[in-house]
Amino acid sequence: TNVFVSVKELREFTKTIDELQVVFLTVIMCVLAVERLANNCGTRLTLVDGFMQPHLKAYGRKLERMDQSRKDTRVFKITVWDPKQRSLARPRFQVGVIYELKKIHGLKFYHDILQGSVQAVGPTNPGIIKEYEDFETAKRAQAEHEDGAGPDENAGGNDMEELTP
Repeated sequence: TNVFVSVKELREFTKTIDELQVVFLTVIMCVLAVERLANNCGTRLTLVDGFMQPHLKAYGRKLERMDQSRKDTRVFKITVWDPKQRSLARPRFQVGVIYELKKIHGLKFYHDILQGSVQAVGPTNPGIIKEYEDFETAKRAQAEHEDGAGPDENAGGNDMEELTP
């Protein structure tokens, strides 16, 4: 599977695929910024490398001082669309938290900013978004899942469905 923890690696991968090619991938990254879309149908996340979590404040300040073109190469922006079924609560995201986001699609560059999107959790696609307390826990859970771990494959992680009221 295509699992990425680094914006740089994700950018390199995206350059190798055809824009019309349908590719689903997973990222394990840290949230730098959260913004509700103007149409109120989704949330835009600005993600950075997962291993930057302990240094997020300093890294955020460093990014603010960079010129826009250099900053754009160090972040990944993803739109998380709300569940299609309105009776379900929309996911809530927090700055500084590590998330594993699965089934990301629509990868493209827009003014050198890498963007993608994902449909939020719902009854047809549970477990698409998981929250982890730290990067190491997320990596361990991913490794266990790849090794064919049994029913405890979500160890250390929380499905967003459980986090929203």
